Amino acid sequence: MTTQTPPKPYGPFAPAPAPDRATGSLDPEAASDVLDALPLLDHAVRRRTRSTMLVPRGHYLAMQDGEETRLLRLDAAVTHLGRGTEADIHLDEHRVSRSHAVLVRHGRHFRVLDNRSSNGTFVNGRRIAATNLENGDEILVGPVVMQYVVVD
Repeated sequence: MTTQTPPKPYGPFAPAPAPDRATGSLDPEAASDVLDALPLLDHAVRRRTRSTMLVPRGHYLAMQDGEETRLLRLDAAVTHLGRGTEADIHLDEHRVSRSHAVLVRHGRHFRVLDNRSSNGTFVNGRRIAATNLENGDEILVGPVVMQYVVVD
């Protein structure tokens, strides 16, 4: 059995710049618009998060609140992210669409798809319609930042 080391350590995240609507790229001067995901989670989802110290193998979203980083396990084949009450990961932020993005398991990998959101979905600073995720990828759902982490 081989063990892979993550290409980017999770938490604390460097503040990601906010997206520029005109070009679809990121504007470094608007970094103050980026929000930590952890305080925006509803209570039911936040209770499912775990400390970064002892987590079993699996796929996770790392979320921050200041210096605190927690991991949310991605167990389902399809996970909806958004502001709506039907979202699996409910983010209470008005710039997040009701059904903003979807995480889909493809075998041992995950793929993120933008669900025609108003403020876009970004992976590592690039606006995406759909893309495969790699360990350490930083995801912006509107202004909310989180990181995809694989624990082996």
